[in-house]
Amino acid sequence: MIDGRGVVHDSAVIAITGKRIQSITSGQKQFNARETIDAQGKTVLPGLINTHVHLRPAGLVDEETLTEYLRNDFLVDLQDYLEHGITTLKSAGDPAEIFIQVRERLARGEIRGPRLFLAGPPLTAVGGHPAATLFADNSWLRTRHVQELSSEAEARAAVRQLAEAGVDAIKFVYQGSTDESKPYLFRPGLPLRKMTPQMMEAIIDEAHQHQLPVTAHTNDLEDALAVLEAGCDGLEHGVTRMRLEDEKLGTLLRERQASYVPTLRLPDRRRPEDLETAMANLKQVAQAGGRVVLGTDGIPSAGGSGLDTLKELELMVQAGMSPQQVIQAATRNAAEHLGKLGELGTLEPGAWADLILVEGDPLTDITALHNIEVVILGGEIVVDNRN
Repeated sequence: MIDGRGVVHDSAVIAITGKRIQSITSGQKQFNARETIDAQGKTVLPGLINTHVHLRPAGLVDEETLTEYLRNDFLVDLQDYLEHGITTLKSAGDPAEIFIQVRERLARGEIRGPRLFLAGPPLTAVGGHPAATLFADNSWLRTRHVQELSSEAEARAAVRQLAEAGVDAIKFVYQGSTDESKPYLFRPGLPLRKMTPQMMEAIIDEAHQHQLPVTAHTNDLEDALAVLEAGCDGLEHGVTRMRLEDEKLGTLLRERQASYVPTLRLPDRRRPEDLETAMANLKQVAQAGGRVVLGTDGIPSAGGSGLDTLKELELMVQAGMSPQQVIQAATRNAAEHLGKLGELGTLEPGAWADLILVEGDPLTDITALHNIEVVILGGEIVVDNRN
């Protein structure tokens, strides 16, 4: 049993009552159980937590295509996550209202899928990413999937609005340039605007006033250091455009108890020339004691969402993290990142009974996570591949 906290137990009996873990004991203690799973020779660990996904599919262009997706392929994608052992997701950028309804339907058991946490649409400057980049040619996406802000007052109002709507976290984009005479090119011919430091600080302060964790999309070291100094709780993507030359970022992450979500699958899929830099920086952050957290920046594609998560874990190992560190990034660290430590991400009495049973030992070979036999979500078996 891998408990998510860095401790491995050679044998354990896990008793589940209702939706939570009742006890974990060693030896051959007997229980009057309704159902018993013999896991001898297998590995049990907490359900995996992917803290950076997007729930909108590729090809989404209007309300009609979103509604059609939610009615059909969305349920397939949720099951795909479960089939790959992912029992909790955090959306790091989607429309708030409609996916808050989805979150509530999941919580009520009307549809089946991982636990869902939401940041709502990301906050960015007017002309910032992703408004002027990914959504430049679609006004519906640009107004629903991101909020463009031009002042501190607008920044605070946007955070208040999202808090009142019921999001679980706030995300903002801090990449680009505030100086039109010194443009920052997202790609050749496309300058990217960045919110002012004052707007960034206002978002962080307002989020914390509403007791919401707040993370920042960054790509450059200067921006990553700035948001951490301002009190930001985590970095989405971190530093990918340059190699880290020292341990300053990792040390600051550790001191501020902030998270680093590397999303290696993003450059692996779209910008392979940046992957080596992203992997080297991840290794340095991990060696400096920064809290690394699993996230893929993936969007749904029926049958591929869960596999993308497992590939992220493999890339993290290739970057130089140990399988134990990677599993902790996907369990305990991710739960702490969500503010749910003690409830999610660890196997301990009182925690939600989210567990996966695999054939093999992922501590010696992380690809063993592909060999999932059973997935339990909230005390209910939701995947059963036993013969």
